[in-house]
Amino acid sequence: MSKFKVPVIKPSIFVRAALAAAAILLLQAPILAIDDDEMVTMETLLDRIQIEDLLVRYYADLSSGSGHDMAQFYTEDAVLDVNGMIAEGRAAIEKMYAGLGEGGSDQTGNRVHMLLTNPIITVKGDTAKAWVIWTGVINENVRLRPRFMEQGREYDELVKIDGRWFIKKRYISADSGMPAIWDDTYKPREHR
Repeated sequence: MSKFKVPVIKPSIFVRAALAAAAILLLQAPILAIDDDEMVTMETLLDRIQIEDLLVRYYADLSSGSGHDMAQFYTEDAVLDVNGMIAEGRAAIEKMYAGLGEGGSDQTGNRVHMLLTNPIITVKGDTAKAWVIWTGVINENVRLRPRFMEQGREYDELVKIDGRWFIKKRYISADSGMPAIWDDTYKPREHR
């Protein structure tokens, strides 16, 4: 066995300072978004938060049974595609919702909430794309545990008009628990 000592080399103060400066610069650099390798900046981060708030508010209003003022959410010429049933323009979207029995309860009066998860939102100037997983949860009684009702995916194309985000195109696809109303129009599809 050799009795050689391995010298321990301590980094100089210069090397440690350079490593610390590089770490600080990396932390301050814009972060790459998951989708399309777009840079996340302070402005696009604010846009992303506004878009996520818009989507959550949309479903919160729907779940509360207060109805929708489509002008808050959709452009005048927006397209809504729910499991292949398509409505073009705000008036047609309102008519679609009226025919579906819009509101925060199912046909038996149970409370229904929509959970939005795993959002992927990409902002490019005054346009954006959002993708989320939605899960319908039903509450039948304050003493009973909630249960899952349905689940699927949503893909939205949005535009920013006068500083506010609006939905231009919305594609909603069920993955499970789909009501029979969609049987004739449903086609499995992917938007990512």
